[in-house]
Amino acid sequence: MRNANPRILRKQRGAVLIVALVLLLVLTVLGTASLRDTTMEERMAGNFRDYSAALEAAESALRTGEGGVANTTTHSAMAFDGTGGTYEVTASSTSVDPNTGSNYGLLVPASVLTYNSKLLVAAVPEYYIEKLPKTVIGNSDLAIGTQNQPPRVHHYRVTAKGYGVSPNTEVVLQSTYFSWNGN
Repeated sequence: MRNANPRILRKQRGAVLIVALVLLLVLTVLGTASLRDTTMEERMAGNFRDYSAALEAAESALRTGEGGVANTTTHSAMAFDGTGGTYEVTASSTSVDPNTGSNYGLLVPASVLTYNSKLLVAAVPEYYIEKLPKTVIGNSDLAIGTQNQPPRVHHYRVTAKGYGVSPNTEVVLQSTYFSWNGN
């Protein structure tokens, strides 16, 4: 006894196979696209983490330099003659180029950026300090009571460079710090 009708078997031409292959192709394209997006998001997150580490390292160098200017003992040992990361900018000279690596002569203590004796970034952050020309404050409320001699403000520019987890990531920050002196 035959159950199948030969006429029905001849009409099937493999349409289910073609539909299944098209659906499989669509799913493959969607899977590949989502994998590519995930990889891109991981790279972006890694770059952000690297930039954040470099920014924090540069910030610690900047604060260390400002602390050196504020500390009278450390400040009095600074020569501001172009050696050891200290420079003096005069009316006839120019500022120090932050892109020149040899200008950075001062380092942040490595203990600031270590965890379990391991440095958290690719290199120790570095900085230099520029002593800018004195600024006289005349005709100001600050000049009252200075016995006919206007006070002078000493400005210092601290430039710091921090590195990220990758040595290719660098962040350069600058701040201007001033100290008050009546001379």
